[in-house]
Amino acid sequence: MKRKDILSYNKRALSITRYFMILVLGCISFVSRGQLQLDFDDQNINIVKWQGNTSNFKINANGQLQLSAPAAGESSIYTKYKVPKDSILADLYFKLQFAPSGDNFAKIYLFTDNIIESNANGFYLKLGENGSNDAIQVWKLNNGVSQLMASGNMGGISGDPADARVRFKIYRDGMWLMATDYSGNTIYEDDLEFVDQGFSLQDSMYFGLYCKYTATRTDKFFFDDISIKTIEKDTSAPKVLSAEVIDDHQIKLTLSEVPEATSAQNVSNFTVDNLLGNPDNIIYASAKPQEVSLFYNTKSIQSGINYTLNIKNLKDKSNNQVAHQISFVYAAKPKKGELVITEILTDPYIGGDDFVEIYNRSTSFIKLDSLIIKNAQKSESKVINTSAILYPGKYLAISKNTGFLKTTYNTPDTAAFLEAILPSLNVDGANVSLISNQNGQAITIDSFDYSESMHFELLDFTKGVSLERISLFGSTNDGNNWHSASSQVKYATPGYKNSNLSSGNPNTNEILKPDKKVFTPDGDSVDDFVLLQYNLPKPGYLATIKIYDAEGFPVHDLTNNFLLGAEGNIKWDGIDSEGNIVKMGMYIVYSKLFHTDGDIVESKHVVVAAQKF
Repeated sequence: MKRKDILSYNKRALSITRYFMILVLGCISFVSRGQLQLDFDDQNINIVKWQGNTSNFKINANGQLQLSAPAAGESSIYTKYKVPKDSILADLYFKLQFAPSGDNFAKIYLFTDNIIESNANGFYLKLGENGSNDAIQVWKLNNGVSQLMASGNMGGISGDPADARVRFKIYRDGMWLMATDYSGNTIYEDDLEFVDQGFSLQDSMYFGLYCKYTATRTDKFFFDDISIKTIEKDTSAPKVLSAEVIDDHQIKLTLSEVPEATSAQNVSNFTVDNLLGNPDNIIYASAKPQEVSLFYNTKSIQSGINYTLNIKNLKDKSNNQVAHQISFVYAAKPKKGELVITEILTDPYIGGDDFVEIYNRSTSFIKLDSLIIKNAQKSESKVINTSAILYPGKYLAISKNTGFLKTTYNTPDTAAFLEAILPSLNVDGANVSLISNQNGQAITIDSFDYSESMHFELLDFTKGVSLERISLFGSTNDGNNWHSASSQVKYATPGYKNSNLSSGNPNTNEILKPDKKVFTPDGDSVDDFVLLQYNLPKPGYLATIKIYDAEGFPVHDLTNNFLLGAEGNIKWDGIDSEGNIVKMGMYIVYSKLFHTDGDIVESKHVVVAAQKF
């Protein structure tokens, strides 16, 4: 074969190859249009070929197709797609940012064989009409003549905005089922159904959007998440997504999908451990098809217990079921004294904010929603809006700037924080109260009258230094129960155990005894004070406590006829009567407790003021 002939043959072969490649690619493109999928997240409006008033639509920053017309009028766009051969699942979202009317409404053409409605066959949705009964309407086109087939919930889209997420199941025998979520989420409720005896669709049809609008509505139409595809076989079983304890007798369950009603109403399908067992009765209503309420009338759900709900034989309409379980707790509103204030910072470093730390000293799970923090001196209150639950034995630091606290004080990973706005707190002193609204009544849970003078006297500065509670179970308003945070923790412990925390009264038969024999009042906030812990057989004792040096000379009158409670602490921070730190050495703590019934208790204890090296 000559070179010229060879070149000619190669060109013909290449041309044939290209032809077949184009044919194959065309077939692939055609098959890919076997379903319509438009979510607009890629910001590319031309991912499909649109016809019509394409310049009057855009994709906005939220990834939605939005009308963007220059003036009042009508706009429409269409794209052709391959209609699924089997039963069809159609999903879409729309929002009309106004209350629809005869002058401002939309049509969504699910299937139409012509972009000119007056010549078309197919089906469309109409969104809006005159009056207040606006509903999603399904219309059929027969040679351009419209026939109303069915309407959804009357008034369902009469508000401002009018929006919904819509799901159609369309079967080849002509059965149409529409479910909607008028909140724009995906918890669908059955809305309409009808049968079209003459139902038929061509292999390829148009999907289209039509908007009619006045001058103030030219950019108020939004569309998203459009999908038309074959219905896939349902193989997923309904599951309990959450179990919320409403009160000590009711649990509300939220399901992943609509269940078969009789299985949702069968008490034997739901069992809770820790002696709760099966509910006494169940309420399930089609108005809220993904909610089930369990009622325990003869037993009470207890706070402070981790419960597990076991679910079996819960089915959907396709008979799918799976045994599973979910854990839950009952979080109750706090009772007086269950939450206590354990730390407070009112003079933060520049760039930081105040914080208040609370502690759950009860055995209950405590719900913090609508807890109020109040500065009584200023009559200023802030409501803490949160769904957080504080577990027994846990701390929580509340501040407007929790990030600053974490970086400034090098808090451990176990520290817990809640970002919220506090009332303004006076640096020199004020009252901080925890208040809970229960059944319309404001209950004070804890209250602290703090003062700047409660800080350790030897500190040269208190900016950025918190006041820590010493005993979790001592009186909140006992000045002896508070001390400056340790320098070793950078002067604050937000969200975790206090640096000055005392474990409680000493294990002794004595009614008053120091918590340590050696302390180091050197201003580093580590063992800077000694606690004289008391546990009295009865209230009403008056305490006079004096400090003497080793030679018997008086150093400090710690208390004089100080009225004691049943138990608590009295703090000596190593300061003498002149306000100076005592010298290193042994000191005698002499206490005399006098009761009005004539009982007198005297004791002496030796403590050592030491110095670190």
